[in-house]
Amino acid sequence: METHDKLPPIERWWPELSITAKHELQEDLEGKISNLVLKEIEALLACSLPRSRQHLSESDRAFIKTQIEIVD
Repeated sequence: METHDKLPPIERWWPELSITAKHELQEDLEGKISNLVLKEIEALLACSLPRSRQHLSESDRAFIKTQIEIVD
C-alpha cells in the first residue's frame, strides 16, 4: 500500500468521493478533514494517509469550487 505525507492530487479522488463526503468538505473548505473522509480517500486510492491535521490546499479548494454546478 502506498503511503502519502499529504493528500494525493484531488483530481484522483474527488470524482469518486461519496456525495456525503463531498458535502462534508464543502461545508468547511478550510477545516480539518475528518477521519471518515480520509478513510474514504484511502479506500479509493488504496493508499495510507497520516491522521495528522490534514487540510485541503489552496489549489484543492479552487478545484472543488470549479466542480460545483449552479442549477437554475
